[in-house]
Amino acid sequence: MASSTTMPPDDLGDDVALDDNIVAALPTSNATHFVAPSGESLWVQTVKIEARDGENETGAFFKKSAPGHAGYDMMKGAFEAENALYDFIPEYVPRPVSYGTYMSRPDLHFYICDFVDLVEEVPSPTAWAEAAAALHKRSRWATGQFGFHCPTHVGNVLIDNIWDSSWEAVWTHQMRSLLHQEEAIHGVDEKYSELQTTFFDVVIPTYLRPLESDGRSVTPCLIHSNLWPGNIKPRRGSDTVCMFDSCACWGHHEGKIFSQVRHWPIFSSSSPDIAELGVCLNPRYDMGRPYIEEYLKHMPISEPVEDFDTRIAIYAMKQHVVLSIAYPQDPEFRQRTVGSGPVETIPTYPVRWKNRCVFTPERCCVSEAGDDVILADLNPELSGGFGDGPLWSKKDSATYVRSLKGRRTVTLELTQ
Repeated sequence: MASSTTMPPDDLGDDVALDDNIVAALPTSNATHFVAPSGESLWVQTVKIEARDGENETGAFFKKSAPGHAGYDMMKGAFEAENALYDFIPEYVPRPVSYGTYMSRPDLHFYICDFVDLVEEVPSPTAWAEAAAALHKRSRWATGQFGFHCPTHVGNVLIDNIWDSSWEAVWTHQMRSLLHQEEAIHGVDEKYSELQTTFFDVVIPTYLRPLESDGRSVTPCLIHSNLWPGNIKPRRGSDTVCMFDSCACWGHHEGKIFSQVRHWPIFSSSSPDIAELGVCLNPRYDMGRPYIEEYLKHMPISEPVEDFDTRIAIYAMKQHVVLSIAYPQDPEFRQRTVGSGPVETIPTYPVRWKNRCVFTPERCCVSEAGDDVILADLNPELSGGFGDGPLWSKKDSATYVRSLKGRRTVTLELTQ
């Protein structure tokens, strides 16, 4: 995928002769056009187009463009995703206008929407939460499925969408596609492959399947899927915000926002589910717990509540993999994905204790008190210390087994 720096630029300035297909796509007629740069992107070229009738402006539009087949899919996905959001929350989304292909440059494609004047600030907790919750509430689709009807992109990274009645199936499909793209760029790594097997065969079934089992269900709602502070900003001269650059999907409202926290946060069982809101806790952004508290005034935590800390780690995986694909020249993102990031710290054996995760056998020890087995975490930074642990059935001198509420039986293998 070419970066914007390799694309031929649009003509800039007053009374610009726009491509015929762009003129046809604009809802203004008999107008002259002023074109100026607007925004920055590595993946697309972005401009503001002002349509004028004499001295009067008749409309202002934002246009982005990208070359090639992938560029066309990006522009189509942008239009379809933004159009879907606009149907439910028009006050929070720039009105989509059109997408298409340049007549003069058949390999160059565009997306056009209304131009919105934004302030380069992080929105307030109240404004941010109201916009996110409004999308989720208004778009609940009780009889619908999960997924989306066309591919979308995060930056230049393809999100391969399908339709399915299971949220677990859609999430698994997206993650398999992303990890395949990541390996195509960075190569196959044996350790990475082993971790992927565990992630798909153990972790996802253990922690996402309960959302849709034992009488529980998830109602699909439309999710933005990339609502970091760069994609939601205050409108100039208004108390409201505007969200854009969505990677829309009908999904689980908790999974809407990619967590970009470098390490898994551990919370008590009374803490909110931050799989949806993990971006708020990223120290890189001027957000934090007030955003979570505001959101939870509008939207509930999903059951099982005790799995929230692991769900955030599962949802966070997506962002780490996307960044590793988007920035292949930066080894930090690959290392974070394979090494210190969530791929490695997803628990090989999904052990729970007081609604917390014990990540790997190497990081916990087991002691016995009569017939009871007591787990103890060797890293006090994760837990603040443990008291009595849950009961496990002793299988042999090195293995203890416990059934997690009938979901599946998991095994803790002790290191000797």
